[in-house]
Amino acid sequence: MQNVKKGLIVRSILGHDRGENYIVINIDDKFSYLVNGKIRPISNPKKKSLKHIVKIGESEEIIKLMEANKLDNSVIIKILKEFKQGGC
Repeated sequence: MQNVKKGLIVRSILGHDRGENYIVINIDDKFSYLVNGKIRPISNPKKKSLKHIVKIGESEEIIKLMEANKLDNSVIIKILKEFKQGGC
């Protein structure tokens, strides 16, 4: 996946977690670090190859919360739930 950046909402397209939505909290050359607030909290992000995710959305709220260091698991769960229901 090209143009991955912090704060994107992505979907896993390969692996045992295929179809799961995540928020990107960090990236490096080949990997993204993903959280969903439940199985993958901020304290234990999932390391996933950039090739195995696809961008499905973007939220200004996520970026603002990340910059203010106020992004926590309950907020992540809420944002992903709203996004799934078409709210973002």
